[in-house]
Amino acid sequence: MHARTLAVALAAGLATFLAVGAAVTEFALRWIGFSLFVGLPVGFVAGVTAAALVLVGSGDRVPTRSRRVAVAVGAYGVTFLLTLAVTVGAFSLPNSRALTLAAFVAVLTAAGTYVLDPAETRSLTG
Repeated sequence: MHARTLAVALAAGLATFLAVGAAVTEFALRWIGFSLFVGLPVGFVAGVTAAALVLVGSGDRVPTRSRRVAVAVGAYGVTFLLTLAVTVGAFSLPNSRALTLAAFVAVLTAAGTYVLDPAETRSLTG
């Protein structure tokens, strides 16, 4: 396992934690006063699942479809974090708009990565 694989898995896990945690927290806000106590655990489970998917999917004996999914989830994570950092840091967008824009750009990137199939030419393990 290479450092690049671990970094991409960490990025995917953190991005998924942020996106899912914020989405569940905002969705549950209407019915639950302390919706953060629901959003954080759900985001944590989703983030760990995404990181595990990238780690397991980047193995040597993994089918092509699984590798494509792992690369797409990794691309989602890296794109989400970079877009979030740029929109908040450089453009000073409010957090709600920055999260929405980052999620939108990251989903488009992940879909494009899955469709274009870079896993056959290059993998996360180098």
